[in-house]
Amino acid sequence: MPYFCAMKKTSTLLASAILLLSLFSCEKDVNITLATGEKQIVVEGVIETDQQPYVTLTNSMGFFDKIDLNSLSYVENAVIEVTDLSSGNKITLKEYKIDTTFGNQTFKFNIYGPDQSDPNAMNFKGIQGHSYLLNITANGKSYSSVTAIPYANGLDSIWTEPVPGREDSFSVVKVMYNDPDTFGNAVRIQTLNRKFRKDGSPEVFLTSFNPVYDDAIINGSRFPVTIDMGYDKSKTYTNEDFQTLGFIRRGDTVTVKWAAIDKKVFKFWETLVYSTSAVGNPFASPVKVQGNISDALGVWGGYNAQFYTITDTLK
Repeated sequence: MPYFCAMKKTSTLLASAILLLSLFSCEKDVNITLATGEKQIVVEGVIETDQQPYVTLTNSMGFFDKIDLNSLSYVENAVIEVTDLSSGNKITLKEYKIDTTFGNQTFKFNIYGPDQSDPNAMNFKGIQGHSYLLNITANGKSYSSVTAIPYANGLDSIWTEPVPGREDSFSVVKVMYNDPDTFGNAVRIQTLNRKFRKDGSPEVFLTSFNPVYDDAIINGSRFPVTIDMGYDKSKTYTNEDFQTLGFIRRGDTVTVKWAAIDKKVFKFWETLVYSTSAVGNPFASPVKVQGNISDALGVWGGYNAQFYTITDTLK
C-alpha cells in the first residue's frame, strides 16, 4: 500500500509538471497588422419640413485615430445637387466655411447649404409627402441617395409626472401618440431643455440613449410614451448623474422634437445606436451601420418635425 501511494503521488507530480511545461512551451509572440482600409466619404444630410437642405461631408477615420473636432477631415469643392422628385425642382448647394468657438477653442467647419443670395434656393424647402434625390460628386466619384419626408399624425398630448420617491425635484415627460393603421411608420426624438437653473452648458437639441422607434409592434394603436431627456454624449457622467439623466428638474422648460422618418433613415439610426452600445462590450456581436448612401457612409434623411413645449410646474 505505501508503494502504491508513493507511485500515485509521483504520477500526479509528473502529470502536473508535464502540463506546466506544455503551457510554457505554447507561449508565442503574435504580431497582427491591422489593415487601414481605404478612406470613405461620410455624408450627413438633412432636409426637414419647411427647412432648406444641408449636407456635411467628411472623410472616414481609422479605428485607432484620435477623435476630436480638430481631427475631422472635411471634403471640399464637392458638387451637391438636391432634387425634389415630386415637383422636379432642383438646386445646387453652396459650400460654406464656418469658424465656431467652444470654450477657449475655435474650430473650423465646412457645410453645404442653399445659396443665400439666390431666392430660388432659399425657397427650396422640405414638404411632407415629397421625395428628395441627393447627388454628390466629390474627389472624382459620384454618390446618390433618395429620402422621403413622411406624413405624420404628431402627438395627441404632452404632460409631466413626478418621479416616484423624488417628487419634490424631478419629473418625467409623457406624451400620447396615435399611430396610423399602416405599417412602416417611424420617428426620431430629440429634446431641448431650457433649464430654470442655468449651468453654462449649451441648450441644444439632444438625443437620449435610444432616440428612434417604429410601429412594428404597436401599429394602429394609441399609447403613452415616456420621453427620456437627451444628453451630451461627449461628457463624462457620475453614477449619481446617470440616476437622473432622463428626468427634468422643477422649473425646466422642455421642447420635444418629434420627427417622422422613412424606413431607411430609421434603420440607419437604429443600427448606429446598436453599434455604439456594442463598443467595448466583449459579449456584444458586431453591428454594421446601415446607411442609405450608395458607396458611402452616413445618411441622407428627410424629417417631418413637429415641436411640443412644456414647462414643469411641479410644486
